[in-house]
Amino acid sequence: MNNLKGKTALVTGSAKNLGRAIVIDLAKQGAKIAIHYQSSEKEAKDTLKEIQKYSKGIVIKANLTHPKDISSIYQTIHNKLGNVDILINLVGNFIYEPITTTSFEKFRDVIESNLYSTFLCSQEALPSMQKKKWGRIINFGCVGAESITIREKTTPYYIAKTGVIMLTKVLAYEYAKYGITINSISPGILETSIAKPPTPSGRFVQFTDITNAINFLLKEESSYINSSNIEVSGGWRVGFTP
Repeated sequence: MNNLKGKTALVTGSAKNLGRAIVIDLAKQGAKIAIHYQSSEKEAKDTLKEIQKYSKGIVIKANLTHPKDISSIYQTIHNKLGNVDILINLVGNFIYEPITTTSFEKFRDVIESNLYSTFLCSQEALPSMQKKKWGRIINFGCVGAESITIREKTTPYYIAKTGVIMLTKVLAYEYAKYGITINSISPGILETSIAKPPTPSGRFVQFTDITNAINFLLKEESSYINSSNIEVSGGWRVGFTP
């Protein structure tokens, strides 16, 4: 575990499931937590109660595809917890539908919720990290998104996640000189995933598999790992089917 006392962490989409597991793990390490949600208010408040057993936390509501919403929540975080030191861009909607029946509205929602939110939240966090000469941003891709991957029922999702990984790498390059690392994690099939094809290991990704990868990237000893994409998939990428 890391000593994150004095650090402020924002995890987008952290009211429940994987996001909840991430913020609880960070709180146990001493980080002050901003729990973001858009519609899961009850779950966010329940997660806050758990966070407060270990550290200070707040709940914030925002549509992360709207720049004004993002500017507002960052100001709230600054006033109540301090500037964001650790940003984990987890939020992003999934789609499992043939591209032939995918509406423009659904297509746009997947692109915006995954890619736009990552860009806008990072853009808002980076100036204060630059001033401090320290910051950690961890974005979320998906297995196979680092190369051109065609899957008939998740095409918009893969377009968005490939964009997230591209964004991760270029921002890491631009901000490395300020002591900021920007990496991505690409999970395989989680127990909470909508589609659940068989995996080589015979099990799905556990939340602890993801938090272990996050903690590795947050270690000071890992500060030279930058612009990387870590797949947490149990080997699922090799030979996976749509």
